[in-house]
Amino acid sequence: MAAPRRSWQDLSRPPRLNPSSRSRRSSFLSFRRAAWLLAVVLAGCNRPAAEPPPNLLATSVAATLTAQPAILASSTLSAPTPTSTEAALATPTESPTETAAAPPTPSPIPLSPDDPRAGLNLSAPDVRDDFNQALWYVGSDEATASFAYADGRFRVTDNLADGFLWWSTTAREAADLYLEVTAEVGACSGKDAYGFGIRVGGQNFDQGYTLEISCDGAFRVRRFVSEEPPVILVNWTAAAALVGGSESTNRIGLLAQGDQIYAFANGELLSAQPIEDDNYASGALSLFASAAQTPGLTVYFDDLALWSISP
Repeated sequence: MAAPRRSWQDLSRPPRLNPSSRSRRSSFLSFRRAAWLLAVVLAGCNRPAAEPPPNLLATSVAATLTAQPAILASSTLSAPTPTSTEAALATPTESPTETAAAPPTPSPIPLSPDDPRAGLNLSAPDVRDDFNQALWYVGSDEATASFAYADGRFRVTDNLADGFLWWSTTAREAADLYLEVTAEVGACSGKDAYGFGIRVGGQNFDQGYTLEISCDGAFRVRRFVSEEPPVILVNWTAAAALVGGSESTNRIGLLAQGDQIYAFANGELLSAQPIEDDNYASGALSLFASAAQTPGLTVYFDDLALWSISP
């Protein structure tokens, strides 16, 4: 069963949407989410009929889902559990005589009392993804973006510097959370950007909150809204904690608890005041690169970690 995908425009000035572009449609495969199941998500590839006016930045997010689930283990994103037939064919070479002891929990990293992450054991995330297992969609489209596993990392390339943003996401649901991921950007310039999304949802998976890091060492936070321009919650802001320039690496994070969101980079809080927004309570995760000036902008993601926060 097919469902429509739509494109919409983002801006820093009031947009004038192109009716012909709003009428363009593509489709995605249906998907059924089950509790504690992950599925791979295909980034969509729709573009408007014509390039937007130069004073507008066109942005589109669309997703195609394929039902290829993987089981979520207690502390890692694991490969699918074997079927009963596979289990029957598997013959153990030896019988364990005793159950191996669980490894000790690492000691918490000290945090100041006023750190919004206080109370979390940053040494022991609830979920880890080192990108050595196929839990995210991989594919390539010269007209949009490319996603691939490469050398134990997840590579994302925005093939055109046309302002469109394409993301790949899993159906891992999370509500209150702290999420970190390491990102290494290749050749870049200015407001070429990269980042991740949380609480991603909507019929076309085009809603959610994003943390975006620019090549020139700034960050912004936006709320994506179906068929409407994204809402800028924090506009581009330079941050000393960020490493800028080509071939730079940053470990970036978002903490979302209720209607409060905090942004982090390299262990440092980027803004002391919380970002307040209560539009989305939970959703999936996403990763993206966003070329503003450099066609083929490439970012490598690694060592994703997620901490669930109890209400």
